[in-house]
Amino acid sequence: MEVEGEINGDAMNQCLSSFIDESTIESHRYYLARKTVLEMLKDRGFAVPNSEIDLTLPQFRELYGPKPDVERLRVTTALVSDPSNKILVIFCGPH
Repeated sequence: MEVEGEINGDAMNQCLSSFIDESTIESHRYYLARKTVLEMLKDRGFAVPNSEIDLTLPQFRELYGPKPDVERLRVTTALVSDPSNKILVIFCGPH
């Protein structure tokens, strides 16, 4: 008798996410967070180049690596209408 979820009698107990490298998950989370921050800043009138927002995940990983250094992810920019009004965005580590 074949039970759903079993292949050749071996239960499939592992989730697909267990096959994904942790650094892949970490870099993807930072990629999404940084992209969202850049979009929010641009929407609020800050100077953000489209090239930064349009960065693809593979390009992000090429620039920052599979385990990005949070210091390198920081964003500093100014309002387009008032360059003296600046903002600094920092990212915290996973732990």
